[in-house]
Amino acid sequence: MASMQNFDAEIEKTRQTVEEMKTKLEQSGVVLDKFAKAETIGEIDFDIENARIEDVLRQQGVMEGNIADLIIGLEDATNVFGAEFESMKSYTAMEKFIGIFSKQRMQRMRTERVRHMSLSSNLQELL
Repeated sequence: MASMQNFDAEIEKTRQTVEEMKTKLEQSGVVLDKFAKAETIGEIDFDIENARIEDVLRQQGVMEGNIADLIIGLEDATNVFGAEFESMKSYTAMEKFIGIFSKQRMQRMRTERVRHMSLSSNLQELL
């Protein structure tokens, strides 16, 4: 469950970064519009705008890293869930041993195990 809290924190951090990038891009758009309309471009204004654009590009790299981490975390969660389903399809060693003597008993044991298996925690983590 702690990993899901980390996952939620990463999502929130990525959202904040995206919002900051949007704001800076909007500011850059306004300044670039001024540059396009102005007859002369001030060196200071140009340097400030250039620094702002570089900051947005740095934040974009951070955001891409956060998104990659989120994707990897989601993949890990789905892999755990998939492993649970795979274990439900196969027989345990004890069930296989019983199957030597009675195939029906082996099937009943597996059915009973699958019926009582709790997937709620994994489903909650996946969601």
